[in-house]
Amino acid sequence: MERNRMRILVVAGHPADMFDHCGGTLKHHIDNGDAVTCVSITQGLRIHDEVISDVFRHKVGQFTEEEVQKLIAERQKVKYKEAVEACGLFGIKDIRFLDYDDEILTVSPAMITKLAKLMREVQPNVVITHWPYQGDMFSNHHAVTGQLAMAAITAASGVNFEDRNPACRLSQIFFMLCPDDVFPGSALGYTRQAYAQYYVDISDCADLKVKAVNTMKSQKYDLKGYAKKTTEYWNGNFGQKVCLPYAEAFVLNSPEVGTLLPLSDHREWLGTADEGELLLRRASLSATETEIEERTDYKG
Repeated sequence: MERNRMRILVVAGHPADMFDHCGGTLKHHIDNGDAVTCVSITQGLRIHDEVISDVFRHKVGQFTEEEVQKLIAERQKVKYKEAVEACGLFGIKDIRFLDYDDEILTVSPAMITKLAKLMREVQPNVVITHWPYQGDMFSNHHAVTGQLAMAAITAASGVNFEDRNPACRLSQIFFMLCPDDVFPGSALGYTRQAYAQYYVDISDCADLKVKAVNTMKSQKYDLKGYAKKTTEYWNGNFGQKVCLPYAEAFVLNSPEVGTLLPLSDHREWLGTADEGELLLRRASLSATETEIEERTDYKG
């Protein structure tokens, strides 16, 4: 029986989140013929741009309001161009930006309505978004984005008489995880840590992760060693949990259902492999061998 093609919508807090959390997974789905749309809620300028977040942090009083707005517009174009280029490495072509300022991100009716409208347009049967309990839940942009996505999913599933697109009812929601979700860096986050229920083997495209991260020069991600280090720490760490070189981790919002108990080929192999095979499988460091152009002379 031929499987139905999936329509996946990724709801990310910042431009880079569209690929650094789940880019390898999305590549596999695109290669398999599935449709992928990625949306970034915010511009990602105030905390992730080397001009806005560095220069303005200490010198904003030296600029006029007109100069500030002009520079914000310029930097937004730079960041969006980088994000589109990075997503393109994974084959992601349908990329949207909602353009919200990331100074204050909170769950609001206007943002829920806008995101719900997008969901009705795209008609995904799967949404991938952030773990809604990251950090303290409230000031963390990833967590708020996850909460916004959940509220929009509820709104999109109902009828909106001002929207000509039909209601959208999902089949599944996946929360894409970063290390902070499972290894909390704060006291408040510790009580809400995620348990990764599903891992995607991205060992075949860890090099793309390095190249994509390195593309975000506006975030200084092209500093020497950063792209490789973060890929090893993030995807290498998740991979080690399940005896893989590199993996992306997820939480399923709803339990899956079938007529048989699920057992992946990888799990079956784990039950028969000897210790040497297990160690060799984990040992790959292919991402660190990826050739990229890195900055070594950055001065903040």
